[in-house]
Amino acid sequence: MKQNIDKIELTFLQKEDHLAICELMKDEYKHLKDSTWEYEELSALLDKFPKGQVGIKIDGELAGFALSIIVDYSLFDDNHNYKEITADYTFDTHDPLGDMLYGVDIFISKKYRGLRLGRRLYDYRKELCEDLNLKGIIFGGRLPNYGKYAQKLTPKEYIQKVKYKKINDPVLNFQLSNDFYVKRVLKNYLEGDVESQEYAALLAWNNIYYTKLKKKPLTQKSIVRLGLVQWQVRPYKNIEEVLEQAEYFIKAVSNYRSDFALFPEFFNAPLMAKYNHLNEADAIRELAKYTHTFKEEFSKLAISYNINIITGSMPELVNGHLYNVGFLCKRDGTIEKYAKNHVTPDEKKIWGLNGSNEIRTFNTDCGKIGVLICYDSEFPELSRILANEGMQILFVPFLTDTQNGYSRVRLCSQARAIENECYVAIAGCVGNLPKVHNMDIQYAQSAVFTPCDFAFSINGVKAESTPNTEMILVADVDLDLLKELHSFGSVNNLKDRRLDIYDIKRTNNLNE
Repeated sequence: MKQNIDKIELTFLQKEDHLAICELMKDEYKHLKDSTWEYEELSALLDKFPKGQVGIKIDGELAGFALSIIVDYSLFDDNHNYKEITADYTFDTHDPLGDMLYGVDIFISKKYRGLRLGRRLYDYRKELCEDLNLKGIIFGGRLPNYGKYAQKLTPKEYIQKVKYKKINDPVLNFQLSNDFYVKRVLKNYLEGDVESQEYAALLAWNNIYYTKLKKKPLTQKSIVRLGLVQWQVRPYKNIEEVLEQAEYFIKAVSNYRSDFALFPEFFNAPLMAKYNHLNEADAIRELAKYTHTFKEEFSKLAISYNINIITGSMPELVNGHLYNVGFLCKRDGTIEKYAKNHVTPDEKKIWGLNGSNEIRTFNTDCGKIGVLICYDSEFPELSRILANEGMQILFVPFLTDTQNGYSRVRLCSQARAIENECYVAIAGCVGNLPKVHNMDIQYAQSAVFTPCDFAFSINGVKAESTPNTEMILVADVDLDLLKELHSFGSVNNLKDRRLDIYDIKRTNNLNE
């Protein structure tokens, strides 16, 4: 222990502290494959929740740190693992409207152990929990000494012996002495943690000052009403006529107090008729010039009609590259973009479309949602990534010319609802466009799909439209049923995954 200490201070971590954090962790976690936090991971954590990331400095030297996020713990259960709770270290599970502070990491330098610095970090977490009116603190605590006893004791027996002082475990002893209690044993918690045999103790602390709010500033609804627009393509003279028709449908679903309005993929394609004298690639690039206006006007309509609008999709040029994008225009005025990752052979060959490299979920006042454009719904890896981040409703705007193409989107979307324990809403275009190359005919039957269990429709279809007819489809979905399904369903598709033999993870998360 260092002598002659002049100053000990608790401070918020900065991105510049990354190297110092790595130096502290290297020796302690050298048995782990990923022994330190990457700069990008720490940066993401600081950007999302700066108040939750604190350090202790002694005479200017980093002596310890604590990292944490806020989660909606109802989206998980007491049998999660570290990857799930951190969304594969992206921290997309952080939810400012959540109810529980989750301890991501805590560390004290060997050089300064014995000064009770860890208690300071835990005390800060408790104060933060009280200030934010959270239910409590929870985290998975490693059992670094368990490996020595694994042949003789089960993890439960080991924890009991530590609790009754028959075995010394400095980490668990310290946590228990700081008012934390063990809720259960977690298996396969931290991949590669050989010292703990990948076991952990789920530790919790309850905030006795927690007060359940009667109404949060942004109350998340349980019953969510979806409004799907089955849009007929027809000749339009200009963008004003398209927006007039769009407002007509938005007003209609808003009158039914819908929370979301979903438009199809390339619903504005009729505007390409003006450029039919050009080749297909040039014509769609002309259409892309309208995209900014559509985004701004849809945002105004979302505010005016108090509804979240998913704009389907439209072409966008970024640095000379053409993408298929759409926008989530929230009723609070904010706008977020999603994009198509997989382009069909035809889209690539005829239009020169590029696939996006970004996939993400969106927080709304009606739960966490995801959007996959048409062909993307046929790739189960994408929706599984979104499900791992807590997605409750998946929206699929699509455009298909034949029943074969439609069946691919429909059947895959139904599979996504079952395997990810979520709702899936699909909406497409109908009608003919003889004056627009590569957009001649469309076939669609919009629908809302559910998981297949006793609480849902027997065939997994909540509602569906009349095929090939312009109309709206309005349906209610209950988010609480998803929570019950996750814990008490006849089968548990998400919980029963064999993560010991397979896993799905991002290889990058680049913007265009």
